Parts: sequence; C-alpha cells; structure tokens
Amino acid sequence: MRARKRMSCLLLALVAITPVAGCSSSGGEQIAVQDGSPALTAAFARLLEEKRSARLGDIVASSGAQIGPWDRMYSFSSPNTSDELNRALGTDGAKWTGLHTHSESTTQVFVHAGKVVLAYDDRERGPIVKRLTYATPDSLVSPKSAVTKGIGGEQTIWYLEVQGFS
Repeated sequence: MRARKRMSCLLLALVAITPVAGCSSSGGEQIAVQDGSPALTAAFARLLEEKRSARLGDIVASSGAQIGPWDRMYSFSSPNTSDELNRALGTDGAKWTGLHTHSESTTQVFVHAGKVVLAYDDRERGPIVKRLTYATPDSLVSPKSAVTKGIGGEQTIWYLEVQGFS
C-alpha cells in the first residue's frame, strides 16, 4: 500500500497540446469527464509495481475498462477549459462537463475515429507521454526511474513513460 501511495504521488502526465489532424466532432456534442477510472489506475499501478513494459493497448484491454474501440489516447495536465481541449482534439463546439480545475490531476482522453469515447480525471497522473502528442494502442509503456534530492537526501522514484508509436 505504501508503494501504491508513493506511486500516486510520483506519476505525472505530460502531452503537448497541439491540434490533431483527423480528430473531429459535431458541434454541440456533450462530453462528460468521469471522476476517475479505477480499472485503468489499477492496471497502470500493477505494471509499475512489476517493473515491466507492455503495449498500451494490452494494458487497457487487461484492465477490463469498458472503453470499446479506441485509436488514440491523450493526456492533458489540469486545469483545462472546453476551448483548450476542443482546440487540441479538433472537437470544435463540443461541450465538456466535469472538467476539474485543480492542478493535482490529468484529464485522460481516449478517442476512436475522431470521437471521444472516454474522458476521465486521473488524480494518479497516469504515465508520462514523452515527445508525443498522443499515444496509440501500439505505444510501449515502460517503467523508468529518476533520482531526486529531498529533505532526507537522494531518493529513487519510479514512474511510467510512453516511449513512442509503432
């Protein structure tokens, strides 16, 4: 439990918010941001605890999360506005509800054929997405470590990183 608590403090998500070609939505669509996804959070925590790599699509499938088909995953550091998300995702005119305004979370968004199929507030701050604007089911998620300096001296922290597309 202590490792899981430590992990929750250490996971961060980072994605450049840039317009995405091929992502579109009909104006006025309602997109509700769920308050977390326990199944996905647990799947990422297991991967980190086991210190192993896996395809993002396999992690999502093994989690049992009811997403349905998806082809891209985006992570946005909170807080965000509807306008910012619409601009980044190409979902012009979509109305987002449930967006959090605190900076302790990340908005994770799964998209299929340009339509949002799941959006949730990730307070665990899921895997770090490096040098990507989005991840695909074939993106590799791997544990990484870093040494930080704190009050008690140097400490090794572990986090998950999405390394790239296939």
